[in-house]
Amino acid sequence: MNSQFSLFDTLILLGIIQGIIISFLLLITKRNKQSNRFLALGLLSFCLLSTKPLLHTQLLWETHYFRYFPNALELAVAPLLFFYVKALFTPKFQFKRKYWLHFLPLFISQTYAFIVYFVTLQTRDISTKKTIANHLFFDEVKQLDEYILLLATILYLYQGFGLIKDYKDWLNNTTSDTKLPDFKWMRHLFILFSFTGFIILIGRVLAFVNLFNAIWFVGYFWRFVSLYTAFLIYYLGLKGYFQPNYVFHEKPNQVKTSVSEANQDYLENYQKIEQSMVEDKLFLDTQINLQKLAQHLNLPQREISNIINHHFNTNFRDFINHYRIEAVKVKLKDPSNSNKSIFGIASECGFNSETSFYRLFKKHVGMTPKKFLDQSTTH
Repeated sequence: MNSQFSLFDTLILLGIIQGIIISFLLLITKRNKQSNRFLALGLLSFCLLSTKPLLHTQLLWETHYFRYFPNALELAVAPLLFFYVKALFTPKFQFKRKYWLHFLPLFISQTYAFIVYFVTLQTRDISTKKTIANHLFFDEVKQLDEYILLLATILYLYQGFGLIKDYKDWLNNTTSDTKLPDFKWMRHLFILFSFTGFIILIGRVLAFVNLFNAIWFVGYFWRFVSLYTAFLIYYLGLKGYFQPNYVFHEKPNQVKTSVSEANQDYLENYQKIEQSMVEDKLFLDTQINLQKLAQHLNLPQREISNIINHHFNTNFRDFINHYRIEAVKVKLKDPSNSNKSIFGIASECGFNSETSFYRLFKKHVGMTPKKFLDQSTTH
Protein backbone atom coordinates (compact mmCIF):
# COMPACT_ATOMS: atom_id res chain seq x y z
CA MET A 1 0.00 0.00 0.00
CA ASN A 2 1.35 3.39 -1.01
CA SER A 3 0.26 6.65 0.60
CA GLN A 4 1.27 10.23 0.05
CA PHE A 5 1.49 12.96 2.64
CA SER A 6 -0.68 15.70 1.14
CA LEU A 7 -1.08 19.37 2.06
CA PHE A 8 -4.24 18.43 3.95
CA ASP A 9 -2.33 15.84 6.00
CA THR A 10 0.40 18.37 6.74
CA LEU A 11 -2.10 20.97 7.94
CA ILE A 12 -3.87 18.42 10.13
CA LEU A 13 -0.59 17.20 11.64
CA LEU A 14 0.62 20.76 12.31
CA GLY A 15 -2.75 21.52 13.89
CA ILE A 16 -2.48 18.48 16.16
CA ILE A 17 1.01 19.51 17.29
CA GLN A 18 -0.14 23.09 17.89
CA GLY A 19 -3.20 21.89 19.78
CA ILE A 20 -1.15 19.66 22.09
CA ILE A 21 1.24 22.53 22.85
CA ILE A 22 -1.62 24.94 23.60
CA SER A 23 -3.32 22.32 25.78
CA PHE A 24 -0.15 21.86 27.81
CA LEU A 25 0.20 25.64 28.25
CA LEU A 26 -3.43 25.91 29.35
CA LEU A 27 -2.92 23.19 31.96
CA ILE A 28 0.14 24.83 33.53
CA THR A 29 -0.95 28.48 33.42
CA LYS A 30 -2.22 29.97 36.68
CA ARG A 31 -4.69 32.27 34.91
CA ASN A 32 -8.34 31.16 34.87
CA LYS A 33 -7.09 27.79 36.04
CA GLN A 34 -10.40 25.99 36.47
CA SER A 35 -11.97 27.05 33.17
CA ASN A 36 -8.73 26.44 31.26
CA ARG A 37 -8.73 22.80 32.34
CA PHE A 38 -11.94 22.25 30.38
CA LEU A 39 -10.53 24.14 27.40
CA ALA A 40 -7.32 22.07 27.50
CA LEU A 41 -9.27 18.80 27.66
CA GLY A 42 -11.49 19.98 24.79
CA LEU A 43 -8.42 20.77 22.69
CA LEU A 44 -6.76 17.43 23.50
CA SER A 45 -9.97 15.62 22.58
CA PHE A 46 -10.09 17.43 19.26
CA CYS A 47 -6.40 16.68 18.62
CA LEU A 48 -7.03 12.96 19.13
CA LEU A 49 -10.13 13.24 16.98
CA SER A 50 -8.08 14.88 14.21
CA THR A 51 -5.99 11.72 13.86
CA LYS A 52 -8.99 9.92 12.31
CA PRO A 53 -8.65 11.49 8.83
CA LEU A 54 -4.95 10.58 8.85
CA LEU A 55 -5.84 6.93 9.41
CA HIS A 56 -7.68 7.00 6.09
CA THR A 57 -5.39 9.26 4.02
CA GLN A 58 -2.32 7.30 5.13
CA LEU A 59 -4.14 3.99 4.53
CA LEU A 60 -3.59 2.95 8.16
CA TRP A 61 -7.28 2.09 8.28
CA GLU A 62 -6.48 -0.89 6.06
CA THR A 63 -3.99 -2.34 8.55
CA HIS A 64 -4.65 -4.85 11.31
CA TYR A 65 -4.08 -2.75 14.43
CA PHE A 66 -5.61 0.51 13.19
CA ARG A 67 -8.79 -0.86 11.62
CA TYR A 68 -11.71 0.23 13.85
CA PHE A 69 -9.30 1.95 16.23
CA PRO A 70 -11.49 3.11 19.17
CA ASN A 71 -11.74 6.89 18.87
CA ALA A 72 -15.24 8.23 19.61
CA LEU A 73 -14.27 11.61 21.03
CA GLU A 74 -16.62 13.59 18.76
CA LEU A 75 -19.09 13.74 21.64
CA ALA A 76 -16.50 15.08 24.11
CA VAL A 77 -15.58 18.39 22.46
CA ALA A 78 -18.92 20.25 22.66
CA PRO A 79 -19.63 19.63 26.39
CA LEU A 80 -16.01 20.39 27.35
CA LEU A 81 -16.09 23.72 25.50
CA PHE A 82 -19.47 24.48 27.07
CA PHE A 83 -18.08 23.88 30.57
CA TYR A 84 -15.10 26.09 29.69
CA VAL A 85 -17.47 29.00 29.06
CA LYS A 86 -19.60 28.13 32.10
CA ALA A 87 -16.58 27.93 34.43
CA LEU A 88 -15.12 31.14 32.99
CA PHE A 89 -18.28 33.15 33.62
CA THR A 90 -19.42 31.52 36.88
CA PRO A 91 -17.80 32.71 40.14
CA LYS A 92 -16.67 29.82 42.37
CA PHE A 93 -17.71 27.28 39.75
CA GLN A 94 -17.79 23.68 40.96
CA PHE A 95 -18.19 20.63 38.75
CA LYS A 96 -21.20 18.84 40.24
CA ARG A 97 -21.83 15.12 40.07
CA LYS A 98 -24.90 15.62 37.84
CA TYR A 99 -22.72 17.28 35.18
CA TRP A 100 -21.29 13.86 34.31
CA LEU A 101 -24.59 13.20 32.51
CA HIS A 102 -23.35 15.54 29.78
CA PHE A 103 -20.67 12.96 29.00
CA LEU A 104 -22.95 9.90 29.08
CA PRO A 105 -23.28 9.75 25.25
CA LEU A 106 -19.47 9.90 25.04
CA PHE A 107 -19.01 7.04 27.51
CA ILE A 108 -21.56 4.86 25.69
CA SER A 109 -20.08 5.59 22.25
CA GLN A 110 -16.51 5.06 23.42
CA THR A 111 -17.42 1.78 25.14
CA TYR A 112 -19.04 0.56 21.92
CA ALA A 113 -15.94 1.57 19.95
CA PHE A 114 -13.73 -0.47 22.31
CA ILE A 115 -16.02 -3.50 21.93
CA VAL A 116 -15.86 -3.34 18.12
CA TYR A 117 -12.09 -2.86 18.15
CA PHE A 118 -11.26 -5.76 20.46
CA VAL A 119 -13.74 -8.13 18.83
CA THR A 120 -12.36 -7.41 15.34
CA LEU A 121 -8.81 -7.59 16.65
CA GLN A 122 -9.19 -11.36 16.86
CA THR A 123 -8.64 -11.64 13.10
CA ARG A 124 -6.05 -10.09 10.80
CA ASP A 125 -8.18 -10.39 7.68
CA ILE A 126 -9.72 -7.02 6.75
CA SER A 127 -12.74 -8.58 5.00
CA THR A 128 -13.51 -10.65 8.08
CA LYS A 129 -13.15 -7.54 10.25
CA LYS A 130 -15.72 -5.77 8.05
CA THR A 131 -18.13 -8.67 8.37
CA ILE A 132 -17.82 -8.71 12.16
CA ALA A 133 -18.28 -4.92 12.34
CA ASN A 134 -21.37 -5.15 10.13
CA HIS A 135 -22.86 -7.71 12.48
CA LEU A 136 -22.24 -5.22 15.29
CA PHE A 137 -24.04 -2.50 13.24
CA PHE A 138 -20.88 -0.38 13.10
CA ASP A 139 -21.94 1.90 10.20
CA GLU A 140 -25.41 2.44 11.65
CA VAL A 141 -24.04 3.32 15.08
CA LYS A 142 -21.48 5.74 13.62
CA GLN A 143 -24.25 7.43 11.63
CA LEU A 144 -26.31 7.71 14.81
CA ASP A 145 -23.28 9.29 16.52
CA GLU A 146 -23.17 11.91 13.78
CA TYR A 147 -26.80 12.86 14.34
CA ILE A 148 -26.28 13.01 18.11
CA LEU A 149 -23.21 15.18 17.53
CA LEU A 150 -25.18 17.57 15.34
CA LEU A 151 -27.98 17.82 17.89
CA ALA A 152 -25.49 18.28 20.76
CA THR A 153 -23.66 21.00 18.85
CA ILE A 154 -26.91 22.93 18.38
CA LEU A 155 -27.92 22.55 22.04
CA TYR A 156 -24.52 23.51 23.47
CA LEU A 157 -24.22 26.49 21.13
CA TYR A 158 -27.64 27.65 22.31
CA GLN A 159 -26.60 27.25 25.95
CA GLY A 160 -23.27 28.97 25.23
CA PHE A 161 -25.00 31.99 23.68
CA GLY A 162 -27.18 32.15 26.81
CA LEU A 163 -24.13 32.22 29.08
CA ILE A 164 -22.53 34.99 27.01
CA LYS A 165 -25.76 37.01 27.14
CA ASP A 166 -26.03 36.56 30.92
CA TYR A 167 -22.44 37.74 31.31
CA LYS A 168 -23.09 40.77 29.11
CA ASP A 169 -26.15 41.67 31.19
CA TRP A 170 -24.09 41.31 34.38
CA LEU A 171 -21.29 43.41 32.91
CA ASN A 172 -23.60 46.21 31.81
CA ASN A 173 -25.76 46.31 34.91
CA THR A 174 -23.38 45.77 37.83
CA THR A 175 -19.87 47.07 37.10
CA SER A 176 -18.04 49.90 35.35
CA ASP A 177 -14.53 48.40 35.42
CA THR A 178 -13.35 49.02 31.85
CA LYS A 179 -10.64 46.37 32.17
CA LEU A 180 -13.25 43.63 32.22
CA PRO A 181 -13.73 42.22 28.70
CA ASP A 182 -17.01 42.13 26.82
CA PHE A 183 -16.01 38.82 25.15
CA LYS A 184 -17.42 39.91 21.79
CA TRP A 185 -14.79 37.72 20.16
CA MET A 186 -16.32 34.68 21.86
CA ARG A 187 -19.79 35.54 20.62
CA HIS A 188 -18.43 35.95 17.08
CA LEU A 189 -16.61 32.63 17.42
CA PHE A 190 -19.82 30.90 18.50
CA ILE A 191 -21.53 32.32 15.42
CA LEU A 192 -18.78 30.75 13.29
CA PHE A 193 -19.26 27.46 15.17
CA SER A 194 -22.95 27.73 14.31
CA PHE A 195 -21.94 27.92 10.66
CA THR A 196 -20.01 24.67 11.17
CA GLY A 197 -23.17 22.99 12.42
CA PHE A 198 -25.07 24.39 9.45
CA ILE A 199 -22.67 23.03 6.83
CA ILE A 200 -22.59 19.63 8.57
CA LEU A 201 -26.40 19.63 8.43
CA ILE A 202 -26.25 20.46 4.72
CA GLY A 203 -23.87 17.54 4.23
CA ARG A 204 -26.23 15.18 6.05
CA VAL A 205 -29.22 16.37 4.00
CA LEU A 206 -27.32 15.96 0.71
CA ALA A 207 -26.28 12.46 1.72
CA PHE A 208 -29.84 11.58 2.72
CA VAL A 209 -31.33 12.61 -0.63
CA ASN A 210 -28.50 10.93 -2.58
CA LEU A 211 -27.08 14.18 -3.95
CA PHE A 212 -23.76 13.55 -2.25
CA ASN A 213 -22.39 10.64 -4.25
CA ALA A 214 -19.42 12.17 -6.08
CA ILE A 215 -16.42 10.78 -4.18
CA TRP A 216 -14.16 13.73 -4.99
CA PHE A 217 -16.80 16.21 -3.78
CA VAL A 218 -17.43 14.28 -0.57
CA GLY A 219 -13.71 14.19 0.17
CA TYR A 220 -13.17 17.92 -0.35
CA PHE A 221 -16.35 18.80 1.54
CA TRP A 222 -15.35 16.97 4.72
CA ARG A 223 -11.75 18.16 4.46
CA PHE A 224 -13.03 21.74 4.40
CA VAL A 225 -15.21 21.04 7.44
CA SER A 226 -12.26 19.47 9.28
CA LEU A 227 -9.87 22.36 8.59
CA TYR A 228 -12.47 25.04 9.28
CA THR A 229 -13.47 23.49 12.62
CA ALA A 230 -9.82 22.94 13.55
CA PHE A 231 -9.05 26.61 12.92
CA LEU A 232 -11.92 27.74 15.18
CA ILE A 233 -11.02 25.40 18.03
CA TYR A 234 -7.30 26.17 17.96
CA TYR A 235 -8.08 29.89 17.79
CA LEU A 236 -10.32 29.49 20.84
CA GLY A 237 -7.45 27.76 22.61
CA LEU A 238 -5.04 30.61 21.87
CA LYS A 239 -7.54 33.25 22.96
CA GLY A 240 -8.25 31.30 26.12
CA TYR A 241 -4.57 31.03 26.96
CA PHE A 242 -3.91 34.75 26.56
CA GLN A 243 -6.97 35.82 28.56
CA PRO A 244 -5.94 37.66 31.76
CA ASN A 245 -7.05 36.26 35.09
CA TYR A 246 -10.46 37.87 35.57
CA VAL A 247 -12.41 37.68 38.82
CA PHE A 248 -16.16 37.98 38.34
CA HIS A 249 -18.40 38.76 41.29
CA GLU A 250 -21.67 37.04 42.01
CA LYS A 251 -24.58 38.45 40.09
CA PRO A 252 -27.33 39.74 42.39
CA ASN A 253 -30.79 38.31 41.92
CA GLN A 254 -32.76 40.98 40.13
CA VAL A 255 -36.52 40.95 40.33
CA LYS A 256 -38.11 43.09 37.65
CA THR A 257 -40.56 45.47 39.27
CA SER A 258 -41.81 48.86 38.29
CA VAL A 259 -40.10 51.76 40.01
CA SER A 260 -43.32 53.14 41.42
CA GLU A 261 -44.13 49.77 43.03
CA ALA A 262 -40.59 49.21 44.25
CA ASN A 263 -40.10 52.49 46.12
CA GLN A 264 -42.43 55.36 46.98
CA ASP A 265 -39.38 57.55 47.65
CA TYR A 266 -38.30 57.20 44.04
CA LEU A 267 -37.55 60.91 43.47
CA GLU A 268 -35.42 61.15 46.59
CA ASN A 269 -33.43 58.06 45.67
CA TYR A 270 -32.97 59.25 42.11
CA GLN A 271 -31.50 62.50 43.46
CA LYS A 272 -29.18 60.52 45.74
CA ILE A 273 -27.86 58.55 42.77
CA GLU A 274 -27.30 61.71 40.73
CA GLN A 275 -25.63 63.41 43.70
CA SER A 276 -23.25 60.48 44.12
CA MET A 277 -22.00 61.19 40.59
CA VAL A 278 -22.14 65.01 40.39
CA GLU A 279 -20.94 65.87 43.91
CA ASP A 280 -19.33 62.72 45.32
CA LYS A 281 -17.84 61.79 41.93
CA LEU A 282 -17.93 58.05 42.61
CA PHE A 283 -17.33 57.48 38.91
CA LEU A 284 -13.65 58.34 39.52
CA ASP A 285 -13.29 54.96 41.24
CA THR A 286 -12.03 52.68 38.46
CA GLN A 287 -13.75 49.67 40.01
CA ILE A 288 -17.01 51.23 41.10
CA ASN A 289 -19.79 48.68 40.83
CA LEU A 290 -23.43 48.34 41.77
CA GLN A 291 -22.56 46.83 45.14
CA LYS A 292 -20.24 49.71 46.10
CA LEU A 293 -22.79 52.31 45.01
CA ALA A 294 -25.51 50.55 47.00
CA GLN A 295 -23.32 50.56 50.11
CA HIS A 296 -22.52 54.26 49.63
CA LEU A 297 -26.20 55.21 49.24
CA ASN A 298 -27.53 52.61 51.68
CA LEU A 299 -30.03 51.48 49.08
CA PRO A 300 -30.83 48.01 47.66
CA GLN A 301 -28.94 47.12 44.47
CA ARG A 302 -32.18 46.16 42.74
CA GLU A 303 -33.70 49.57 43.42
CA ILE A 304 -30.67 51.45 42.10
CA SER A 305 -30.62 49.27 39.00
CA ASN A 306 -34.32 49.90 38.37
CA ILE A 307 -33.92 53.67 38.70
CA ILE A 308 -30.93 53.74 36.34
CA ASN A 309 -32.74 51.52 33.82
CA HIS A 310 -36.10 53.33 33.96
CA HIS A 311 -35.22 56.95 34.61
CA PHE A 312 -31.85 57.30 32.87
CA ASN A 313 -32.89 54.76 30.22
CA THR A 314 -29.48 53.11 30.27
CA ASN A 315 -27.52 50.39 32.04
CA PHE A 316 -25.15 50.81 34.97
CA ARG A 317 -21.98 50.55 32.87
CA ASP A 318 -23.02 53.23 30.37
CA PHE A 319 -24.39 55.38 33.21
CA ILE A 320 -20.99 55.53 34.95
CA ASN A 321 -19.02 55.93 31.72
CA HIS A 322 -21.24 58.86 30.71
CA TYR A 323 -20.01 60.85 33.71
CA ARG A 324 -16.43 59.75 33.09
CA ILE A 325 -16.53 60.89 29.48
CA GLU A 326 -18.11 64.22 30.41
CA ALA A 327 -15.28 64.73 32.93
CA VAL A 328 -12.72 63.88 30.23
CA LYS A 329 -14.29 66.41 27.87
CA VAL A 330 -14.05 69.14 30.51
CA LYS A 331 -10.39 68.35 31.21
CA LEU A 332 -9.51 68.19 27.50
CA LYS A 333 -10.89 71.72 27.07
CA ASP A 334 -8.84 73.00 30.03
CA PRO A 335 -5.54 74.54 28.77
CA SER A 336 -3.86 73.69 32.07
CA ASN A 337 -3.99 70.01 31.07
CA SER A 338 -2.21 70.52 27.75
CA ASN A 339 0.95 68.85 29.06
CA LYS A 340 -0.92 65.62 29.90
CA SER A 341 -1.55 62.73 27.56
CA ILE A 342 -5.11 61.98 26.53
CA PHE A 343 -5.17 58.67 28.37
CA GLY A 344 -3.48 60.31 31.35
CA ILE A 345 -6.51 62.57 31.59
CA ALA A 346 -8.84 59.60 31.07
CA SER A 347 -7.11 57.74 33.92
CA GLU A 348 -7.85 60.68 36.24
CA CYS A 349 -11.51 60.34 35.29
CA GLY A 350 -11.92 56.67 36.16
CA PHE A 351 -10.81 54.78 33.06
CA ASN A 352 -8.27 51.99 33.55
CA SER A 353 -8.13 50.55 30.03
CA GLU A 354 -6.83 52.65 27.14
CA THR A 355 -8.47 50.51 24.46
CA SER A 356 -11.85 50.62 26.17
CA PHE A 357 -11.57 54.37 26.77
CA TYR A 358 -11.01 55.19 23.09
CA ARG A 359 -13.82 52.86 22.03
CA LEU A 360 -16.29 54.24 24.58
CA PHE A 361 -15.40 57.88 23.90
CA LYS A 362 -16.07 57.45 20.18
CA LYS A 363 -19.30 55.57 20.97
CA HIS A 364 -20.65 58.35 23.24
CA VAL A 365 -19.21 61.45 21.55
CA GLY A 366 -19.17 60.34 17.92
CA MET A 367 -15.49 61.19 17.38
CA THR A 368 -12.09 60.21 18.70
CA PRO A 369 -10.62 62.04 21.74
CA LYS A 370 -7.86 63.47 19.50
CA LYS A 371 -10.39 64.95 17.08
CA PHE A 372 -12.43 66.34 20.00
CA LEU A 373 -9.27 67.93 21.44
CA ASP A 374 -8.33 69.46 18.07
CA GLN A 375 -11.80 70.93 17.66
CA SER A 376 -11.75 72.31 21.20
CA THR A 377 -8.42 74.08 20.72
CA THR A 378 -9.53 75.72 17.44
CA HIS A 379 -12.53 77.41 19.07
